[in-house]
Amino acid sequence: MGRRTTAAALALALAACAHPFGLGEPDEAERHDYLNAIDVAHRSSSAGRAALEHFLERHPDGPLADDAQLALARLERNAGRSAEAERHLRDLIEQHPRADRVDSARLELASLLAADGRRDEAWEQATHAHVESLGDAERRGGERMLADLARERGDHAAEVDWLARLRASTDDAGAGAAIDRELDAALAALSTAQLLETAEGLGRRVPSGRAWLLAAERSVAAGDRATAWRALERAAGLPLEPDDAQRMARLQADAAERPAPPPAPPEATPPALGALAAGQGPELATGASGTIGLVLPLSGTFAPVAEQTLRGVLLAAGVFDAAPAVAGEGAAAQGGGIRVLVRDTAGRADRAAAAVRELAGRGDVAAVIGPLLSEEVQAAAGAAREGDTPLLALTRRESLPGEGGPVFRVGLSRRMEAEILAEHAVRGRGFERIAILHPEDEYGREFEGLLWQALEARGAQVVAVAGYDPATSDFVAPIRRLVGYDLLTDNERALLAQRGTELGSRPAQPPAPASRAALVPAASASANAAPLPPIVDFQALFVPDAPDKIALIAPQLALAEVDGVTLFGPSAWHHPDLVRAVGPRLEGAFFTSAFDPENPAPFVREFVRRYQAAYGDPPSAFAAQGFDAANLVALQLVRGAATPADVGKGLLSTTLYPGVSGTTSFDPDGNARKRPFLIEVRGGGLHSLE
Repeated sequence: MGRRTTAAALALALAACAHPFGLGEPDEAERHDYLNAIDVAHRSSSAGRAALEHFLERHPDGPLADDAQLALARLERNAGRSAEAERHLRDLIEQHPRADRVDSARLELASLLAADGRRDEAWEQATHAHVESLGDAERRGGERMLADLARERGDHAAEVDWLARLRASTDDAGAGAAIDRELDAALAALSTAQLLETAEGLGRRVPSGRAWLLAAERSVAAGDRATAWRALERAAGLPLEPDDAQRMARLQADAAERPAPPPAPPEATPPALGALAAGQGPELATGASGTIGLVLPLSGTFAPVAEQTLRGVLLAAGVFDAAPAVAGEGAAAQGGGIRVLVRDTAGRADRAAAAVRELAGRGDVAAVIGPLLSEEVQAAAGAAREGDTPLLALTRRESLPGEGGPVFRVGLSRRMEAEILAEHAVRGRGFERIAILHPEDEYGREFEGLLWQALEARGAQVVAVAGYDPATSDFVAPIRRLVGYDLLTDNERALLAQRGTELGSRPAQPPAPASRAALVPAASASANAAPLPPIVDFQALFVPDAPDKIALIAPQLALAEVDGVTLFGPSAWHHPDLVRAVGPRLEGAFFTSAFDPENPAPFVREFVRRYQAAYGDPPSAFAAQGFDAANLVALQLVRGAATPADVGKGLLSTTLYPGVSGTTSFDPDGNARKRPFLIEVRGGGLHSLE
């Protein structure tokens, strides 16, 4: 998008604006005046500028005003007057934010800013443009610019995304091969966690197959067979080049031969609250003095969740009166010696980043807590690194802190949930053979891989895995896949109906895609010597989904004669209506939780009492997480932290902090090792397993 120097190029640029793309339809007079101005501009740049400016004076709010502004900006830029071009583009964006030419203007402004060396401003403008709505040539130019800007920023995940979009619209073989080389380099620059997340987001677009293969390659080298097989299974369902297909075959062989990783060392899993010294509670920040920033989506869809977090923070700060339902922009609360500055992100990444920059720039903010949503957390983390201010991100994403800077993840990670669930299933319940039924989305696939790895590390086997459409309410087909039903012949299915009390067993389903022969062993014979269908040979079934889906799955398991197995799941299960919705089929089930209000620890009970006294409602996991995050920062102030850097150092030294949301330690990269609670369904109720 450099300077155009020929009359033909200039005419083409202006013609791109010569369409009634504004809001509504222009009247005949406006259309006539606009076409005259464009015609003048084709013949003379200087006269064209005057004609377009005269048009804007006559029709400042007309449907073609945005087209005229864009044409005028391009004329100014072509003449070397970048400042004037920038002014016209910013006027267009500000005055006509809903016009059809605003996305073109954002890209034009981004190109101008990038040429001037203002890369961050260019990125902000370009990422706000709806590139997909533009014409082919302009869309490809925008995708190329965004890919280049992402690479310069070191954001290789975004670089892959934009290059993949550009690759999809490229028909030329030579250009496609060049983009493929860029994609390979960008993929190689990602961490394994980022690579898995990026591969998931690509769907079936190039280079999804190569992304999954690279993730499998790294996982095989690390001894992570569960993740390797998951990545290989995803790659197998995608179009692959001959070289990639051969690479996959080699990786499958390597993954099958690679020994399972050793169990995680005991110190990697923090102890439960009950395992700490009797009566030991968190050191409360009595007498703390300082300022904490709080960045949350307090308006919009997630406002109720954000409000619960806000209340937990205010309680830790010493504000015992009921907090306002919504804390608006610029609000602050004073509790004892702790001042809480509240900023509303409205769920937007740009507002989250701006809020963190503003708070960090004040000079008196010890640390910032929040936000909640993944996109705003990512943007806020970048702003925190710029300002060198500790950010306690309320996220599960483990890769976020490792990307550098004073960023801490305080949310409960899925990996730690999987570790605790596997520990209880294998060593607490004695289960050796386990099946997984999961939604085919990022959440379900990640939990499948994490639990599989944690179970293998403890000597248990995953004997069957089946996925399902996250939107379905019919689970018959995936349940049948768990027991190999779909792999049977008609004759074998008939035998299944006649089997009665006849029993047999089938060997463990290997991580590799199962064959019918593996699921229907010839050794299992009926009275007429025909092979028997498989039977349920797992003791427990892991289902990472929400309570409403568990309420549908449990009865369908019974209908499919999948009896005598214990169900278990992650913290998404924790809902007061779970047992009522599912009934006795859930007896003996267990799940993790980010907060257990029934935990017997005295300080948990005290937190519940204080929260209810202050707000009249029982606390949620979000309130508990906010309470612990604020208390951790306040403790650093009590201990003498004078600067944000001191607060960050103090947080990194935190070991076995007994918070109301679980025992927490921080790794050197800022990731919290936070132990979840375990809850069991027993006697028709929920009971703490601490």
